[in-house]
This record gives sequence, structure tokens and C-alpha cells, in this order.
Amino acid sequence: MARKRRTPARPTVVLDFGGVLSAGHDPVPDLHELLGGDAATLGESLWSHRPDYDRGTVDAATYWGSVAAASGIETLSAEEVAELQAADDRYFLRLNPESRALLHDLARNEVRLVLLSNASVGFGEAVRRTDWFEAFSFAVISGEEKVVKPEREIYEILLEVLAHENGGVARPGDVVFFDDREDNVEAARALGIDAHLWPRNGDPRPEGVEHGAVQARRVLAERGIPLD
Repeated sequence: MARKRRTPARPTVVLDFGGVLSAGHDPVPDLHELLGGDAATLGESLWSHRPDYDRGTVDAATYWGSVAAASGIETLSAEEVAELQAADDRYFLRLNPESRALLHDLARNEVRLVLLSNASVGFGEAVRRTDWFEAFSFAVISGEEKVVKPEREIYEILLEVLAHENGGVARPGDVVFFDDREDNVEAARALGIDAHLWPRNGDPRPEGVEHGAVQARRVLAERGIPLD
């Protein structure tokens, strides 16, 4: 009996958010307009407390209260917490034009898209309200899962969800992943995921280094993913 040849699975494209889809990676100026104080001190506080917020071990009030304290503000109302979160969301939700064009072409060709981001629960909610999120099958948000990249577990969560869609079969090699941090890329590769480093949007690129979307288009074309 002739054995039926299995049609190769169509790759899933998984994208990080900050630095890959977002236009920039520095919300401090926008937040400084609201909080005042010394911008450098504010930025240090914003990023030093961010890992716990992205992991979901502190809530929005605790995180933004710590950030505001760097500007000499002792307490925040619920409305002020919401205002700071909204300002942070607005900054990061400004998509890079070339990244947006890539999303458009992938969605138009019905490529399965997944978002994998170190981000707070609040940001995950904001992402899902955008008009372009309808192009994605789902999002894995670190604050919701209580685990962050580059920890192995968050990639296993991603693969578990994808396996459920594939009838319980996990195929890491069918996942093409783009991230702007080398440690996140290496962690994904350790699980067999086809992971690639994306030069961070908003950072100066050395001469001769292409935009991440250009590199991604080449990688995806090599994997047979249509973009025309």
C-alpha cells in the first residue's frame, strides 16, 4: 500500500512586540510630561521595576506608584494610575510603518500570526483592543502567564497552545519567531524554534544593517511564506 505523503505544515509566524512591532522603545519622555522630576531618575525607576510588572507579580497601582515616587510623587489616585498606563500603552502601540506593512501582507496571505510579548496584563488588554490585532490568532502575554522571556516555560506555553490547534502535536520547527533580544532568540532556538534576531526599532542601526522587517521578509520567503 502506498503511504500518503504528509503535506508540510504551514509555518506560524510569532512576533515580539516592543522593538519589533512598536515604533520605539523609550516611553520616558511621554511619561515625564505627566510626572515631571528628573527624567533620568524616572527612566531608571521605570525600567528597574518593569520586570516584576511584566511578570505579573505586582499590579498596576504598585508599579506606577514606584515609578511616580522617582519624581517625588508619594501617592497616585486610581485615575492617575489609569492615565499613566494609558500613556504607556499609547506610546508602545504606535506601530513602526515597515512592521505594520509586514503585518498587513502576512494577514492578507492568511498566515497564522501569534504575539509573544513580555508585557503587563494592562498592556495585553490594550493590544487586544487594537484594530490590527484581528490579524493574530492569539497572544501570549508574560504578565498573564506569570513567566517572562527568556524563561523556557513561556515558550512551552506558546507551543502547547499551537499543539492544541494541531491535534496535540507540537512542531517547534514550524514556528518562525522574531525578537529584538538575543537571549530571547537563543532560548527559543534551544527548543527547536526557528528564531531570528530583529534589530530593535527606534535604535540607530549600523551602516549596512537592514530594517528588521526587510530581514524578516527574506527569512519568510525562504520558508515559503507568501508576502506578495
